[in-house]
Amino acid sequence: MGALRVLEPRAWAILILLFAAVTLSIASLVLRRRRPASTLRPLPVFEQLRGEVARAAETGRAIHIALGQGGLAGENSLTTVAAWEVIDSLADEAVGHRVPLVISVGDATLVPLAQDALRRAFERRGVPELYNPTWVRYIASSPFAYAGGAATLAADETVTANVMVGAFGAEVTLVADAGSRRDLPLPAGAVSPEALGALYPATEHLAIGEELFASGAAIGSSPGRSAGLVTQDVLRVVLSVAVLAIALLTLVGG
Repeated sequence: MGALRVLEPRAWAILILLFAAVTLSIASLVLRRRRPASTLRPLPVFEQLRGEVARAAETGRAIHIALGQGGLAGENSLTTVAAWEVIDSLADEAVGHRVPLVISVGDATLVPLAQDALRRAFERRGVPELYNPTWVRYIASSPFAYAGGAATLAADETVTANVMVGAFGAEVTLVADAGSRRDLPLPAGAVSPEALGALYPATEHLAIGEELFASGAAIGSSPGRSAGLVTQDVLRVVLSVAVLAIALLTLVGG
């Protein structure tokens, strides 16, 4: 008990938030398993992605996904993981509709990551023999060389949608422009101000910042991912209330 008394208010706040996060995650997961049809907050960008898979299935064409240049190490690692969740969820939908994907990457560490997501999607659908590792293509490590290569893939006549999610800079405008010239749907998600500035005029379907991190739950049907998204929303409210409460207590105490 003595150790508990010496905890500072900041430490108590951290402990309470951690406890709330764990509790909300478990509760959300249980509720999602019991009521899988419950709705999440709408994310139009990723709802459009589901529609693009269906349209590609009707035309027999492919979907190009540019994953950018973020690797598993460095400042873009979280963005890379969020982009990988797009691949993981979208691949399941694509394989189910027999829609080929063309995935372009600008970092070598993304190749096995994307290939693994594809392989597991084929296994989940019961057709592991159809898995094709060449769907993932490493372009280049230079930002503009990568963007040029990805733009070439987007310009191919066999592509029916041009998806851009991941770590990009201003060079992503080349990829977006290639899709715009063919009047392709351009669902996109990015974090950096440079990429958002380039994508905002090019597409109406843009996931900004934290919306990209909700991609896995928005596209797929995994209870765990859906629970994570619900937890994010609830914790956002909890943190906002906590900040306001601390500010008020500071003013009163001062």
